[in-house]
Amino acid sequence: MLAGRRTVLPALALVAVLGVAAAQQQPARPPGVVVGGSYAVVAGQTVRGDLVAIGASVVIEAGATLDGALTVVGGSTVVDGLVTGAVHAYGGALSLGSSARVLGDLSSNYAAYDPTPGSRVEGTVQAGNEPPVRFALPADVGAPAGLASRAVAARNPADAVVRSLALGLVAALLMAALPLRVGRVRDTMLHHPARAGLDGFVTFVVAVLILVLLAVTLIGIPLAIAGGALLYATVLFGLIAFGDAVGSALAARFEQTWSAPMRAGVGTFSVSVGLLVLQVIPVLGGLAGFLLALVALGAVRSTRFGGREPRSREPAAAAPQGG
Repeated sequence: MLAGRRTVLPALALVAVLGVAAAQQQPARPPGVVVGGSYAVVAGQTVRGDLVAIGASVVIEAGATLDGALTVVGGSTVVDGLVTGAVHAYGGALSLGSSARVLGDLSSNYAAYDPTPGSRVEGTVQAGNEPPVRFALPADVGAPAGLASRAVAARNPADAVVRSLALGLVAALLMAALPLRVGRVRDTMLHHPARAGLDGFVTFVVAVLILVLLAVTLIGIPLAIAGGALLYATVLFGLIAFGDAVGSALAARFEQTWSAPMRAGVGTFSVSVGLLVLQVIPVLGGLAGFLLALVALGAVRSTRFGGREPRSREPAAAAPQGG
């Protein structure tokens, strides 16, 4: 019996060693999309596939290989190994270590770019505030002003990303300061969207009429400007609350545990980018954004900026008992 154990144990050890060696030789695959947190390709590791990181910290260590493209939106990126594809950074910071090598193109858009002497980029390097790709859209001759502005926004995706990142930062700060108020507005939008939309429509019509009446008088112009800013802030508050709901869904989808500010920031950034993409679609894109704004406006007004619980329908009175 003892001899059998002496034979089996070395065999199991050999199998374990071979299994670990095979696992080390097998290239890993990136998670595809990383939202928040950090992601690293360590020395001696080869990861195959494209990687997209949003608001995350990404490190490609010296001696590591990312066999694919790297796209980072916000956050910080340090490349000190090999990237076989292109590297694109939007916002945040992009650093290249002395042993970094990028075989594709590199673009740093509204991001702090810091290449260390000794780093190499085989493709084209574009560091500045211009987007690496421009969409070929038709000229806006004779187009309505709204459509023209949407076309301009679509031609400058980097500008749209930066604005969305700024809005995401505002959302994170607001959620950190007023989590309960944002939560009440969010719950109202999710559980009573029709009622909030109707409330928002009435509020919008009344607000526009008041602003127009104030604007026609000289003394009322400053009040009209202040009222317009308040209306904008109200809608923005509601959109941030909706972004918190989207952030919760994204965290669940990618099996992440985010803090409330992180959740609101990432979700609001996603909502902002989504709305900007929809704006390219004539009529339908604008209508979707307008309806969402009405629901946001109504939810914020009915809860008084989240200061009170959303109103619920009163239960029907019980019929009197006969007798």
